[in-house]
Amino acid sequence: MKRYVPAKKALISIRIIILILAAAVTALSYIFLNSHNIIMWIIIGVCWGAAILYGVFFLPIYFKNTVYNISDSDIRKSTGMIFFSKQYMKLGSIQYISTIITPFSRLTGLNFIIINAWGGRMLFCFLKRDEAMELSSQLDEIAKNNN
Repeated sequence: MKRYVPAKKALISIRIIILILAAAVTALSYIFLNSHNIIMWIIIGVCWGAAILYGVFFLPIYFKNTVYNISDSDIRKSTGMIFFSKQYMKLGSIQYISTIITPFSRLTGLNFIIINAWGGRMLFCFLKRDEAMELSSQLDEIAKNNN
């Protein structure tokens, strides 16, 4: 059984994106809502509160609890940050695979694999580039043998 976990670089990348978005909302609020001080400060406070809540608490919980297991007969995914879920898929039911490799994926860890099967879909998020390519080719061979 092979075990995959999300890349730590993806957590850092998502945190940076959240900080950039929070700074952009702060700047836009300051520019467009400067005459409405109370509304401006409420929007800025809510934005930074959500950024801190997700960046410090929820995302690390999600990354810690996400595990993808591949055995000879099935795929299992356990994930969650507030609500936890488990998914199970037989390897024999795989129809096709979609692999999404983002630019600078070696630095960001933002790589995804979408596994489509009979009546279902499973998404593997934030894999390391090498692991995503390895897993994609492995699952592609299985999908070719099934069809």
